Amino acid sequence: MKTLIVCLLSFPFIIGTASAEMITEYEDGALIIKKASTNEAKDFFRRYPYEYAVQQAEIPKIYFKKLPYDWNLTPENAAKNRTFIRILLPLVLKVNEEILQDRNKIIELYGKLDIEGQLSKQDEEYIRKLAVAYDAYTPMKGTEGLKILIKQLINKVDSVPPSIMISTAVIYSNWGTSKLAVEDNSLYKDEVWYTNQGRKPQDDDDGDYRYKIYTDLEDCIRARALKINSHINYDYFRHTRLHQRKMGKDPNGVSLAAQMMFDSNVKNISGMIDYTLSFYKLEYTDSSPRLVDFIADEQK
Repeated sequence: MKTLIVCLLSFPFIIGTASAEMITEYEDGALIIKKASTNEAKDFFRRYPYEYAVQQAEIPKIYFKKLPYDWNLTPENAAKNRTFIRILLPLVLKVNEEILQDRNKIIELYGKLDIEGQLSKQDEEYIRKLAVAYDAYTPMKGTEGLKILIKQLINKVDSVPPSIMISTAVIYSNWGTSKLAVEDNSLYKDEVWYTNQGRKPQDDDDGDYRYKIYTDLEDCIRARALKINSHINYDYFRHTRLHQRKMGKDPNGVSLAAQMMFDSNVKNISGMIDYTLSFYKLEYTDSSPRLVDFIADEQK
């Protein structure tokens, strides 16, 4: 894998420690940013920028655990919006890589089942575990039942275009300035019902739901991708994506935005998603960008 080699000596923090307030660590080729102010995040990307509005972009493994702690106190401007996109994109790509690893294995097991007529106990357990996670079901048992589950999983276990993931985060969190986003790592206003766990909605005292709280941004993004890949509201989205795959194309947000009509009760949500991803050229993030290692000089 190609690596991105960056000198951090001139930047006011050291890997694994913090000068000023920025707290980071380096692990497995990734720079993990645990705490930062908005100005520190902006300065970081000014010194070490990466381009996302180009085809075949290489995106360094820079993983923010949380949004900058003073993010909602900073006035919106173009630089701040670009910083928001740059914070989210590596995390989305990381989650998509994990999903595609599962997808490739599912396709491999489907071929194996077709040729050999059975799977090992371990492989069968793997398929059934994914079926539970992705809400795939059939009453059929045995080999035929496994084939049905795998076909359903091939439809469901697939990458979600980064343009869709980022544009909806922009819309639901107002560029990350919502209290849910800054304090709870919740970018999409995900709801949990009939429980006292989570944040109570301020504008609905009688509601039987709470807004879900996430440990970090990656946890939130992973849950969002799973929801799009499993919930009935996204059936049209998944069928359109599968058609794109059959045509030999990677999923892209421009054509899939129209299939997000049931994403929320917000009026014309599909149009809002399409406008957001087009205005900020997020469609380029769907053009096969790939993650590359972030390696500081002291780690070489």
